[in-house]
Amino acid sequence: MSKTKTFSLGGKALPIDIHTVWVDGDGQQLSVGDGVTRFDFACRGIRFVCRLEQAEGRARLALRGDLGPLPFSAESPAARFGLIRIADAACEALGSAVFRIDGGRLILGSDFDIPVPVTAVGLMSAVTLFLVPLMPYMEIIAIYLRPPLEPCKPGESAVRPEWRKSAVSGRGR
Repeated sequence: MSKTKTFSLGGKALPIDIHTVWVDGDGQQLSVGDGVTRFDFACRGIRFVCRLEQAEGRARLALRGDLGPLPFSAESPAARFGLIRIADAACEALGSAVFRIDGGRLILGSDFDIPVPVTAVGLMSAVTLFLVPLMPYMEIIAIYLRPPLEPCKPGESAVRPEWRKSAVSGRGR
């Protein structure tokens, strides 16, 4: 049975010793080995959750980021169509299904191999290599949707005000 480990940079002063960033829930240092490691991070106002699974000399990372709700057609047909088109274009240009709609939410993610032995530098390099080509798409999506971690008023729509149906229909006047 594998022990769940947590990747944590909290409380570490720079420069970070890359050999001591793996800790359990009590802050005790762990050796990196077979098993499952979960961690999360924020990038451009989006929370990404990751699951690193190591077994038999291989390491595979599942990375997912929730970009926000896909608006209903009644709320903003223009934003809905634009977001679907951006997701389709990104998947086509990058040659993989990195964007998908799940439960009415726009999800960015993929599963990919990580070089072994897994180090903090190797792990963050692989995550960066995955995310950098997606940054332009994330910026265009942010034109339509407020990033989930961006401050907002309670109950406020994630769709930017200028893309809400009432604002779009008022433009032609």
